[in-house]
Amino acid sequence: MSDILLVITNLPDAQSAGHLAQQLIEARVAACVNRLAPCTSTYRWQGNIETATEVPLLIKTTVAAYPRLEQLIRAAHPYELPEIIAVPVTAGLPAYLDWVLQETNGHGKEAVPENETCHARFPHPNPLGETTSHSTRLQTTAAKSLVTPEGEGANESLREFRVNAPKE
Repeated sequence: MSDILLVITNLPDAQSAGHLAQQLIEARVAACVNRLAPCTSTYRWQGNIETATEVPLLIKTTVAAYPRLEQLIRAAHPYELPEIIAVPVTAGLPAYLDWVLQETNGHGKEAVPENETCHARFPHPNPLGETTSHSTRLQTTAAKSLVTPEGEGANESLREFRVNAPKE
């Protein structure tokens, strides 16, 4: 498994999606942001079934840049509870994955307040069914961390990941 993540979020319109995409690239917490065509989302919110038109963003980033990326999305997002889902990239064109690492080269670690906790869920074992050194390499006592909730059912297969671990 690589250090690359695909982060998915949705915004209510093209203008806010474009603004956020630009902000993430300028902050170097994302190497690339794809703005997709508007889609229709149906969901339950505060007891009611809602339908809304949204603009999906596909954000290519790294585990190290994720805390700052999440912080920027949350600060800029107009929704009370924005969708922010990080999916580990388990395979890809090596040159492209290297490019993502270069474009986010540690810049995502800057300006994350001490003790800032970001929540993300990463499956374990990885989708290929193998245990990787990736999770071991990321586990550290760093103050900034990605934390998965403990619980039953689906959450039992989730692991805690910590960022800012030294590179092997």
